[in-house]
Amino acid sequence: MEKSDDNKFWKLDMLAEISKKLLEEKESTSGTAKSSSTPPPKWLMKVMMKENNAHDPKLVIEKTLHASDISKLQSRLSMPINQLLSSNFLTEEETTILYTETDPPNGPKESVSVVLVDPLSQRHEVDLRRWKMGSYWNYIVVGGWNNVIDSNEFETDDVTVIWSFRYGGGKLCLALSPLVRGSKDSGPDHTHQCLSHK
Repeated sequence: MEKSDDNKFWKLDMLAEISKKLLEEKESTSGTAKSSSTPPPKWLMKVMMKENNAHDPKLVIEKTLHASDISKLQSRLSMPINQLLSSNFLTEEETTILYTETDPPNGPKESVSVVLVDPLSQRHEVDLRRWKMGSYWNYIVVGGWNNVIDSNEFETDDVTVIWSFRYGGGKLCLALSPLVRGSKDSGPDHTHQCLSHK
């Protein structure tokens, strides 16, 4: 009986720790209001129309592609959590999976299976993980990102807007907008151009 109680308390402690980490990261996410007030663009609606029971579109991040994002040696796309425009695109179950600590800490990370639709509207099976890079936490697209690189002519400083939506029974999908190429202007006009890109 004592062992069962210990397990119960361990699970409660783990959930409390996950909630604490999630709250800290959400507090550093400043774009939630922008996400909720931005209507889905036409290109996203076309993508969603191809899926069964597509729903719940959310603006996740405006992402400038860095050399590390398009390197096949790195084989991953990073989305800094403190730059997210929506902090609630994951379900509670997905959040628990991604925020569960591994043992050892540097061991293989838990992941969530995701469908990614690239700027050419091609579908890819990828994995979403949560990694700490330097002093910052990121959501990382791996496990199929090189296939996305192969299918697209990405260049450093390309800008894409990443949206999430659900389809079928609730499967998570990430969709990358058509690229805005080579712009280094990150001011308000540039942001508006990207978010409203058709």
